[in-house]
Amino acid sequence: MIITVPFSKYDNCLLKEGQVVDFEDPFLQKKVEEEVSISISKKLNVAPQKIFHYVKKFVGENIEKNELIATSKGFFSTKEIISKYSGLIKEINHSDGTIKVLSRTEAENTLLSFFKGKVNKVKEDDLSVDIGKGEQVPGKNIEINFGGKIFLYENNSEFNSENVMGSIVVCEDVSPYYKAKAEALGCHGFLSLTKIEPDSDAPIAQFKNINDFKKITKSKFTYCTLLTSSSSIYFYS
Repeated sequence: MIITVPFSKYDNCLLKEGQVVDFEDPFLQKKVEEEVSISISKKLNVAPQKIFHYVKKFVGENIEKNELIATSKGFFSTKEIISKYSGLIKEINHSDGTIKVLSRTEAENTLLSFFKGKVNKVKEDDLSVDIGKGEQVPGKNIEINFGGKIFLYENNSEFNSENVMGSIVVCEDVSPYYKAKAEALGCHGFLSLTKIEPDSDAPIAQFKNINDFKKITKSKFTYCTLLTSSSSIYFYS
C-alpha cells in the first residue's frame, strides 16, 4: 500500500527516494514564519503614499534573501533596499510607507517521522511511502499527523512502559486516569471509538465507523499512521 504524506513546500524534506524510514527518523527540517516590517519611505526618503513607484515587488509575490526590494534613482546617486529575508510580500502600506514580509527561516529542531516504510517518491510538497500490506479506514477529529506502533487497550490490558512508550493507544474509550498514565509512560497519542477530551499535548483521533473499530481490533496490524489531509487512518505491519 502506498500512502501520500503532504508537507509545506517551504519545509525541507530530509528523506530520500528509496530510503527505508522508521518511526522517529528525521523527516522534515521545519521552518518558522516571522512577519518583518521594512520602512521603504524612510530608507529611500520618499513620501509614504508614493512608495509604489519604487517598490519592485507586489503583494503575494515571493522574495529571496539579497534580492532588490525597492530602488530610488537621484541625480547623483541611487538608493537601493536589499532584502535580508526570504519570504512572501504580505502587505504594502501606503499610509506609513512600509512593506511587510512574511519571512521563513529554518528552525533548529526537526519533525520526526510518524510513518514506517520505504520512500517511493519525493515531490515539492508531498512524498509517497510504501508501507507494505495494510488497510485504510476513515477517521475523524484528526487534528495533526501522527503515528506509531499500536497498543490495543482493553479492560484487562496492562499499562507499562514496554507496551505503551512510543505507541498509539487504540481503544473504545479510556478513563482520565489511564489516559494520564499512558501519557506519563510516553504514549504517542490516542485513537478511540468514542470522543476523548483533548486536555493534554498527546494527539487524539477517532474511528469514524464502529465496524472499522471492531475489524481493526481483531486484526494483527502492528502500526498505524493518521493523516489530517485525507482524514484517513492507515494500519499496517
